[in-house]
Amino acid sequence: MCTVSWVHTDGGYHLLCNRDEKRTRRAALPPCVERFDGVGVIAPRDGDRGGSWIAVNQRGVTVCLLNGTPRPAPASRGHLLLSLTSVRSALEVCERILRMELGPYAPFTVVAIEPEKPVVMVDWDETKRFRTDSPGPLISSSFDPDGVRAARHREFSRMAAGGITPHSLYSFHESHGVQPGPYSPCMHRADAKTVSFSWVTVTQQAMSFFYAPGSPCRLGPGGTTHCSRN
Repeated sequence: MCTVSWVHTDGGYHLLCNRDEKRTRRAALPPCVERFDGVGVIAPRDGDRGGSWIAVNQRGVTVCLLNGTPRPAPASRGHLLLSLTSVRSALEVCERILRMELGPYAPFTVVAIEPEKPVVMVDWDETKRFRTDSPGPLISSSFDPDGVRAARHREFSRMAAGGITPHSLYSFHESHGVQPGPYSPCMHRADAKTVSFSWVTVTQQAMSFFYAPGSPCRLGPGGTTHCSRN
């Protein structure tokens, strides 16, 4: 479960992500630089299954995973995301997914972004669907999915009324809207909450990945991992 937003800048972009999970899940491992097929990648790792939900590579492509309708499945969506991290473009993410056999995976949406190109997405829920240039944000929730999306989109429109900027995106991700709860972007429920906040910044020369465990409204000590662009 995630809330993801983005804005392009001159030669780059910002992408922000709240990760919402059960309070019983193990804490994730913070981002570090790894190599996949010889390509430098910054990604955090899920504490339970070792996959990831967000990664940026040294080519300037960020890939982010949002869970769809929960159902039992033998394969890890987080490991599927890691298999996409060596791509040269956002479009290649979609091309790879469209060639995959996705039957073993529970439903998901993958969004991919690169500098100066439209955002691209693939949805999987028994069928594959390709989309481009959604205005965002993207939202997934297992709790009243339609109601949560509607409430967070209203809050996004309020926060971005003066224009979509990195600052307005951060204000949205830390917002409680009317009140803290399951519908707010910074989510709080008895059994789940926003467990981490990620902010990927890509410029013409480099990328950085700020990661903080915990809810954006109560950011504890975070850290930034840097890597130059290839």
